[in-house]
Amino acid sequence: MKTKTLIVGLSLLTLSLGASRGKNVEVVSPSVEAVKIHAHLDRPLLVRGGGEQEVIVKIEVTGTPVADMEMQRPPLNLAVVLDRSGSMTGAKLEKARQAAMMLVDQLGADDVVSLVVYDSEVQVVAPARRVGKRHAELKRLIGNIQPGGSTALYAGVKSGGDQLAEYLSDEAINRVLLLSDGIANVGPKSNREIVGLGQQLTEHGMSVSTIGLGDDYNEDLMTALAESSDANYYFVDDVEMLAEVFENEIGELKSVVARKLVVEIEFPKGVRPLRYLGREDSFKKNAGTIRFSMLAGEQSREIMLSCLVDPAIFEAAKADEAAVVDVRLSYDEAMAVSKGGGLHRREVQCQAVAGLTDDVKIADKKVDQGVRADAAVWANADVSREAIALADAGKSAEAEKKIDSQIVELRSAQAAAPAAKQEVLEREISVLEESQATLKRSGDLDGGSRKRLQWSIFNRANAKSLDSRK
Repeated sequence: MKTKTLIVGLSLLTLSLGASRGKNVEVVSPSVEAVKIHAHLDRPLLVRGGGEQEVIVKIEVTGTPVADMEMQRPPLNLAVVLDRSGSMTGAKLEKARQAAMMLVDQLGADDVVSLVVYDSEVQVVAPARRVGKRHAELKRLIGNIQPGGSTALYAGVKSGGDQLAEYLSDEAINRVLLLSDGIANVGPKSNREIVGLGQQLTEHGMSVSTIGLGDDYNEDLMTALAESSDANYYFVDDVEMLAEVFENEIGELKSVVARKLVVEIEFPKGVRPLRYLGREDSFKKNAGTIRFSMLAGEQSREIMLSCLVDPAIFEAAKADEAAVVDVRLSYDEAMAVSKGGGLHRREVQCQAVAGLTDDVKIADKKVDQGVRADAAVWANADVSREAIALADAGKSAEAEKKIDSQIVELRSAQAAAPAAKQEVLEREISVLEESQATLKRSGDLDGGSRKRLQWSIFNRANAKSLDSRK
């Protein structure tokens, strides 16, 4: 397999891939680019005369490490929204307070932060203001938070959005960080109403990361809230992990290198896209578009898809190699160059190129088992989603059967996978086996097993890197 990459400037954004390849293109070469893109094939060699052959394409969008860039990070505009309902009494609220204090310690003087707590009602403990030298004051306010009554989740999120609006800007990263351990039971309660609120915030340039604590919250709501703005969702079944989750969130936000990423995927004549793996997006004709709100340094966002390739494409190319997919990524730089200059729109292009052989054995020998292993994990998200739907509908026997067959599929993929991918597959299998055991024992998915299964689906559907996942 060969991958060809080209980095171009803003003036080329309106050109088609074909047109830009056929002309002399001005290549912009800054000292360090914020984003790299590569496309890989599971079958880098196709068989001549073999008819249409299915090929898996893996597209990786990777952020450059912040340490390698002479940049100033974008300011943060954060609203921390904490559930202090009665169920948070004890270790949950104590660990939440400690985690929030740790987050405050990580903020700079120019960052903006607000703190909202909710039970039956909402209280703005710390209105939106620049942090300045207020770290100790903010931590004291957090330390004074005490448990209360019910769970007005909708009002809590809305208040968080209102606080962000006070300092809302295109330059800042505007995010609500929501923590809850229970079901919304005061004010608007339905998934539709609360997710609708999340979509309204997204339309105004805000995003919502969600942290579900324990086994009693609504994971469908929390995942949908995060998905609506391409933010993060965390399932935390151990309160001791809260500090790590907050650290992960603030670490990602402080190292964002690109925003408003648009991945455009085009297939040449003779290549027919079939489906995305792990995602519910679809193709239009012979093209697809995936959007990411932001990308952090060293973070990888991945897209997996399958397509059918007719070896006749090599005849059209009049060569023994031809492009299977063309990919174009455009993005906004998220960091300002410290030595002058502003933010720019950038574009990166790449191709995944396949070769041709007459020997089936040689073609099989060249199969990239790493891409195959990734594809098995991403496809597992689709099957897991189907299993949850069956269990929710009371069809536990069918759900169990689907999980059984999927475990067999993953074990088969694991046997052929490189050592680095076997651990990833083992994690997926472990989640399925837990769900399988729960179905056998109780005929249903309990809160914990359903949440773990949903969390696994979220990571795939939202293009989180397989290897960076905890």
